Amino acid sequence: MKYSGRYVVILVSAVIMWNTIIIKPLKIFSVFLHELGHSIMAVIFGYGITGFSINLDESGYAITLAKSGFSSFLIASGGYLGSVLFALLILKLKKTFAGKYILGASAILLLGMSIAYGKSLFTIIYAAIFAGLALIIYMLKNDKVYDWVVDIIGVVGVTYAVYDTFVDTILLEINRKLGIVPGWGASRATTDAVQLEKMTHIPAVVWGILWLIVACCIIYSVMLTGGRKRTAAARGRRSTF
Repeated sequence: MKYSGRYVVILVSAVIMWNTIIIKPLKIFSVFLHELGHSIMAVIFGYGITGFSINLDESGYAITLAKSGFSSFLIASGGYLGSVLFALLILKLKKTFAGKYILGASAILLLGMSIAYGKSLFTIIYAAIFAGLALIIYMLKNDKVYDWVVDIIGVVGVTYAVYDTFVDTILLEINRKLGIVPGWGASRATTDAVQLEKMTHIPAVVWGILWLIVACCIIYSVMLTGGRKRTAAARGRRSTF
């Protein structure tokens, strides 16, 4: 219940401040998780990456090297699903012995990738600032502050992944077809869903819906089911006395 209540507070606060400068740095980190998903799929199923970029306007890209059409399909699918999985992994690992290493590992990964493959100055600057803030948080040696920071990163990451799938893929594609909001989506960006549409001839909105369903199932499985297991374990411990 402790963590569930904290997650709700973070979620509500993030939604209220969604389009403010306060949440923007966290959304940019979520973009990094998205591109990391593409990159890892490219390393596993392709020939790796030659560069990536995250930008101030919350856009980003990864230059991947695919082996085949199926490889391209997996790489294109890795962004949305990868960002959800990585954000939930942060929340999950925080409750284990590895919890104290999460922020440092994230900073090292972001900074290392940015130096090795970063294609924009902003990517490297953002990574350096993130690493500096992580170092300051470790220097504070305050467990409560650390816990809140990691939870905020994880919850906002999950929220951004779901929001990006629902609004910037599903609703955008629906609006393109129906023209409910004039001008929105008139110029079609080359999103992951659009790339998959070109590969499979299945409409981008269908891919968006599938990603959203999978993301919600993963969130339910990791967060809610995990919470039930912890509750059951706690009851078991109490019953032994």
